[in-house]
Amino acid sequence: MIMGSFALERRCAEAVAREAGHLLLEERRRGFEVEYKAPNDVVTRVDRWVERHVVAALKSLFPEDRFHGEEYGEDGEGARVWLIDPIDGTLNFARGIPMYVVSIALQVDGESVVGVIYDPNRDELFSAAIGEGLNLNGKAVGVSAIEEMSEAVLATGFPPPRGRDDVDNIPHFADLARKTRNIRRLGSAALDLAYVSVGRLDGFWEFNLSPWDTAAGYLLVAEGGGKVTNERGAGYTGWQTGIVATNGSIHDSVLLALGKEK
Repeated sequence: MIMGSFALERRCAEAVAREAGHLLLEERRRGFEVEYKAPNDVVTRVDRWVERHVVAALKSLFPEDRFHGEEYGEDGEGARVWLIDPIDGTLNFARGIPMYVVSIALQVDGESVVGVIYDPNRDELFSAAIGEGLNLNGKAVGVSAIEEMSEAVLATGFPPPRGRDDVDNIPHFADLARKTRNIRRLGSAALDLAYVSVGRLDGFWEFNLSPWDTAAGYLLVAEGGGKVTNERGAGYTGWQTGIVATNGSIHDSVLLALGKEK
């Protein structure tokens, strides 16, 4: 297990995420053009510009680290890697739906040790460092106490198709909709995870994701007292494509509903 304090990295990530979020709000007001990386995958020039800004800011502080993001990748070797999603929820951003966030995580040897998610529309900063707990705007928070699936509110998503190994989530959605109080579809995996971490949602599952989608959020859930695995119930590091994150109490029930043994 990774030991040590990452207080400096956490504070720096918080500051950079806030600044990036303010840039997003400014650009949203100015307007921009939308592009398509694939028929169902939206990107804007703002994604690329803000990601470059985040990378440059963090690289100036931690020049020996590596950086990976949705629009940016850097080759090389090193135990410390920053995973960045400048706009998680790009389609929401492009269509004026105020449910998108900046997500920044630091991983050491493949494990997230710092996770920061900033929602600029609500000025909410979700922040965690390994072994140091979870904060929302500086206040200690944690997962919900819901124990019954019939009372649980879950979230999921349907990301753009990535290949022949994609999982069809529609049957799982239909099944879990019958077993829970309700299911929400926010359009941002990072925001879903942030909401699980503070108890607004009781669980989240999704398939076909990328590392930068979840690297910050899964640490938030873990530090908030929840449980995170892959869709098979095994340990999660952010580099698997499927994730199940819950308050812990309903975790086995969600896995069972997905047809997976714990």
